Amino acid sequence: MNLYIFIPMLVAGMAFAFRREIAEWLRVRRNRPRVAAEMARYRAELAAENPDVSPVRPEEIEEFKAWFDSLALPAVELLPAPERPVAAAGTRIGGPVWLQDGEVWPTDESGAPLEFVAQVDFAELPPLPDFPESGLLQFFVGTDDLFGAEFDDLTRGRIRVIWRPDALEGGRLCPAPGRTDETTPWERAEVRHSGLPLAGRAAVHRPDPTDWRIDERLKGQLRRPGIDELQDYVYEHNQTPEVHHVGGHPVYTQYDFRAPGRYDEFDRTLLRLTSDRNIMWGDVGEAAFMIRRRDLLMRDFSTVIFHWDCT
Repeated sequence: MNLYIFIPMLVAGMAFAFRREIAEWLRVRRNRPRVAAEMARYRAELAAENPDVSPVRPEEIEEFKAWFDSLALPAVELLPAPERPVAAAGTRIGGPVWLQDGEVWPTDESGAPLEFVAQVDFAELPPLPDFPESGLLQFFVGTDDLFGAEFDDLTRGRIRVIWRPDALEGGRLCPAPGRTDETTPWERAEVRHSGLPLAGRAAVHRPDPTDWRIDERLKGQLRRPGIDELQDYVYEHNQTPEVHHVGGHPVYTQYDFRAPGRYDEFDRTLLRLTSDRNIMWGDVGEAAFMIRRRDLLMRDFSTVIFHWDCT
């Protein structure tokens, strides 16, 4: 390249880069008072919400660990078992749905077909306290952008859970309805249409680190020296794998939607569906169907809430 052309271009490029660095420096300098004010406000709010600054005592640490461990619940993790056949019964995600003779495909209030996502056959799973020993649960979600979740009032979600306590006799297997522009969580159409059987594995799960009870337990204490040891224990001992499961605790990508007086009675996980290569909740999210323990014991599946979140 001709030096008479190259050198002016080089100088112009260096000048442009220098101007951009100066502009960024000025922007940061102008914003410094605002950032300092925001940090001061944050520190003031943190201090007001967490007035206790006494060191955490060793006996408190041991008490907290015992309390957290007591929240562990048995679960059944559901692992892909493609070698199993897809039938009317059986635990699986996707595939055709068994309906009684004369029974129509579940719909929402507008008459639109709901999306079948999974079924759980308790007769083939390891025993799980409080849960049925036999019977089949079928899970359906909506086909809107929120998959039927109604976040303002989760009890009004456009979802459906069908309980079939008796052996499946007669009836018919119905394929998933054809879709045009509706939203579904499926990543693989073949799993939606043909189904993927799942096998159960017994496990024990501790709560998610964002569980509302942990927040309540540590409320007002976040400035105490040594509080990080309690928080570290929660994170180190929450080893829930990224698999679908029944029982145990829900898992979140953001935070627990429950709080004191707000859905806190929904304390049993009827089904957690994680995101994987087959099904996806938004941007690698987590979904859960939750039920009250008292309803579960009564085998009353009429009030199940559905929640999902994503990153």
